[in-house]
Amino acid sequence: MTRRERLEHRVEKRREWAGGRRDKAAELFARGDKYRGDHAFNTQPGHIPERARVIAATERGFEHAQMADHHDSRAAGLEVQLDHSVFSDDADAIEQLEQRIAKNEEKRDHMKRVNVLFKRGDAAGLSGLGVDLETLKCKLAEAGPYWGDKPHLPYELTNLGARIRADRERIEDIKRRQSRTEMAAASGGIVIEGSDWVRVTFAEKPAREMLDALRAAGFRWGAGSWVGERAKLPTALSVPTGER
Repeated sequence: MTRRERLEHRVEKRREWAGGRRDKAAELFARGDKYRGDHAFNTQPGHIPERARVIAATERGFEHAQMADHHDSRAAGLEVQLDHSVFSDDADAIEQLEQRIAKNEEKRDHMKRVNVLFKRGDAAGLSGLGVDLETLKCKLAEAGPYWGDKPHLPYELTNLGARIRADRERIEDIKRRQSRTEMAAASGGIVIEGSDWVRVTFAEKPAREMLDALRAAGFRWGAGSWVGERAKLPTALSVPTGER
């Protein structure tokens, strides 16, 4: 199961839990329906057991409704993450990252061009980019001297450049992961690299018992593989099918 699939499953469970909580809340709220508008029941002094039960049920109903809202909120947050994130084990992760790089490069080039044309006072050139020179001048005047003399500050370009570099590095990391996974598949399902410290890569997610054994031996997961000391390799991996 990929990370995206795990998150989608979590969204589904959160929505399911929210629905269950709302059903419970509706059931508890319904206990007081027959007393709505019953002035005597609602205002009579003293302790009335049935009224106390209705009040308690209503309070529990509000608790369930609040928890339903909490689950819906968490599900919405996960859905935003799913919509905007590129996960390394996505089937099209490299294509998604390449598209994002191209989009950010285009955005950075546009910012640079706007800065150059603004400095020249080229109203026609800016208009061709969908930008109005006088509007930019007014915005800069309102922003004050601390903004600088260009529409796009250096930190904006620097931040975009950092995102582009990070995505390029991720592409190289994903390619390395894919290469190790392919090696593991060609070697019978597993490959072990290194001497004293080793990197263990599986072609497919191993059984829970194997994962528990790796954790118990001090191995740590990172970049698609398990890393730890060769001397502490679990017994089941002491004679690997593939090794480098």
